[in-house]
Amino acid sequence: MIKTAQEQTGHITKKEKLDKQQLKNMLDARAENTKFGTLPATEKSGSTEMFWLLVDVITVDTPLEFVDNFQLNLLAINLKRFAEAEEQLSQEGLTIDGKKNPLVNVSTQYFANVTRLFKDLGITRNERAKLLLNQIKEQSISDPVGDLIG
Repeated sequence: MIKTAQEQTGHITKKEKLDKQQLKNMLDARAENTKFGTLPATEKSGSTEMFWLLVDVITVDTPLEFVDNFQLNLLAINLKRFAEAEEQLSQEGLTIDGKKNPLVNVSTQYFANVTRLFKDLGITRNERAKLLLNQIKEQSISDPVGDLIG
């Protein structure tokens, strides 16, 4: 097991130095390969700014891979369209001539898409908790509660 700088005490062996360097190289390579970018559909829908905001905010706490790029683009498009539908609904109202405004259904569908994409990307609170529990079960990270009790 590779110890963090805070955990390391005393002499560092050559093997530990090599392990740390190898891990650093792997993480650097992974970060270099994780370059996100907008798709033409995102740009055409006017969602580019939303996309980069999502990348900045989400990648702070959630490790995303390049394969998530497509879903991030979809999320940006759906969030922008949801916001537009809600803005138009607030101007027109929930009913038009005594009938339900069709934008209510549009807004509901975009909201469902956004919710599903959040879940698929693992960025909801519940999904992050499940990920953390799985990591603890696999012992790839330490169990803070178990450390306190044990």
